[in-house]
Amino acid sequence: MPSRFRNLVGSKRKASGNSLTQSPSINSLSTSNTNNNNNSSSLGPSSPGPNTSAQSPPQPASERNSTASNTNTLAPPPQQQYGGYVPQQSMVGGQYPYNRGYVSEANNQRSKAQLIGTTFSGVAFAFATNTEAKEDIIVEWPGAGTQTKQKIPTVLYYDQHQQVVGWGADIADALAPTGYPKPGVQKVEWFKLQLMMSGNTYIDPINLPPLPPGKSEIDVAADYLFKLRQAMRNYLQKTLGEVFTREERNIRYFLTVPAIWNDAGKAATRAAAIQAGFLRDENDNRLTLVTEPEAAAMFCSKTGLLSLKVQDAVLIVDCGGGTVDLIAYEVEEEHPFTVAECTAGSGDSCGSTALNRNFSNILRAKIRKMKLPDGSKTAGRVYAKCIMDFENRIKADFRNNGQKWAVDVGIEAEFPEAGIEEGYMTFTNEEILQCFEPVVNRILELVRNQIIAIQAQNRHLQNVLVVGGFGSSEYLFQQIKLHVPPQFQSKVVRPMDSVAAIVKGAVTAGITERVVTSRVARRHYLMATLQPFKEGHHPEQYRVPSLDGKDRCKYTRQIFVQKGQRVKTGEPVKVSFFRQVAPGATLMYEDVLYACDEDVCPEYTKDPLVTLTSDLSRKNLEKDFERMDTPQGTFYRVYFDIYLTLDGTEFNAELVCQGEVMGRCSARFR
Repeated sequence: MPSRFRNLVGSKRKASGNSLTQSPSINSLSTSNTNNNNNSSSLGPSSPGPNTSAQSPPQPASERNSTASNTNTLAPPPQQQYGGYVPQQSMVGGQYPYNRGYVSEANNQRSKAQLIGTTFSGVAFAFATNTEAKEDIIVEWPGAGTQTKQKIPTVLYYDQHQQVVGWGADIADALAPTGYPKPGVQKVEWFKLQLMMSGNTYIDPINLPPLPPGKSEIDVAADYLFKLRQAMRNYLQKTLGEVFTREERNIRYFLTVPAIWNDAGKAATRAAAIQAGFLRDENDNRLTLVTEPEAAAMFCSKTGLLSLKVQDAVLIVDCGGGTVDLIAYEVEEEHPFTVAECTAGSGDSCGSTALNRNFSNILRAKIRKMKLPDGSKTAGRVYAKCIMDFENRIKADFRNNGQKWAVDVGIEAEFPEAGIEEGYMTFTNEEILQCFEPVVNRILELVRNQIIAIQAQNRHLQNVLVVGGFGSSEYLFQQIKLHVPPQFQSKVVRPMDSVAAIVKGAVTAGITERVVTSRVARRHYLMATLQPFKEGHHPEQYRVPSLDGKDRCKYTRQIFVQKGQRVKTGEPVKVSFFRQVAPGATLMYEDVLYACDEDVCPEYTKDPLVTLTSDLSRKNLEKDFERMDTPQGTFYRVYFDIYLTLDGTEFNAELVCQGEVMGRCSARFR
């Protein structure tokens, strides 16, 4: 696959913010005039099935009854759309034939937000009818006993039959008296990162724990969400009683996702939520995905942490377990508080789990100095105890102040060459610093690049807001303050409740209007089209015949949204399609979308990577569509529209035919 084209599953973006480009007129991007007879042709009837029908723009009614004059019966081969044209498309503002609904439409509903983190997860809830309601966080969890916890570990334990025997804090049945998993029990963690694995160069799959045999990343995420949903329902039934029973069907769910996640990662999250029972099916619109930096911005806007005026900018640095996301917002209005992205977001997989991987490498090197035989239980015990202590104590308390860290490894033998004496393994300040330095340096680079991009836009940066679980690290926070330009050092702030800021902000999304009015596109979105072949311009290997006898050039691209373009939140791109269908054909069609991460999109697309399936089977071909009798045979003209949501939230394709909303198009990410 050429590196310049990556699918909507995602690819590695450049870390720095990108300068904005002028939003183009979508119709001006078309290289063929849909009403120009010189650029159009009459196509023969398509073969039955979703993959063999041709594309053409809608024609005026006066032209629809014309008889095709070309008798060439060359049929398009499978998977190819010879004779297709640029679909009509336009940005749709105001009212449009479908509405999935933002939170403002969730009146009289209970809102529930969930932060499914790489290492820890949490849940908050509130009533949507009360915009001043305080967000409540669930703090009672199975297995936690009398302890109250805002978050629980994002971890599952599976037995040999791939059944869940432990999750979160409820892991007693999964562990042996030694504290290790029982024989045949597999611990699974960090599976959130697996949801965005495909096509993503940020993550090294070798460093991720394996999934259980026969389980996909969606299956594992769904298993965890199912347990989380059970715990939520039990908690809310206990605390709310009949109110919860009465209102459960009206609950809207808000799941947080990293801003750098690709469209496939978001689609996988939705699929896992459906599989876990949160939604009835893919057309259930009670689930909204909220990016974690946006949730943090909503939390801070409601709590009054930031004193921002119109045209002020704030840089959100969300440091979580798996990823670090950076998004800069510019204030558009103070009352109600609304913001717009002023630079393209950036990020990397340099969250706190990267510290764990670095620490694991250092620890393994020290254990090798013990010169124990392979499979030694002593080595396993030392490793497990050190990893646990690093996660629960060292990582949070590290200050780079020369402190040494002693971990009780529970063995009597001494291995001074490995730093083990009197039952303790000692780690020096320099060893722990080695865990932090490459990760923190990457975060500092991301912060610097965003500040440069903000200044290039002539925006006034008022605050750098550090949030997230990893954001609570004092060492990281101080390093950010130390390394930003001097004029911004006093502007680096962190909310008192930085760990819960995101989940609280996400539930705020359910009881208020969404505050982000527009976003900056992080990639080009486009489709492949067939254009009239131009001698000397188009590559000869892309020349294909068409039914009108005129050669076409395949793989020419039609851009819907350009990288760096401002896209209004919730404003879809309408793309109109046309098929000529033979009697008896199945009313299901496939269309391919592409994404390109290059700053300048190449002229040609080649590798189809995201396929939308449009299901018009509720329609009656003979009754609902215009019949055409031609020398080539009888066929029907089928017109339909796809409304694409490409605003950086969640990829969505809505099918509309003759004014009737047919539901979501299924998206197959490759």
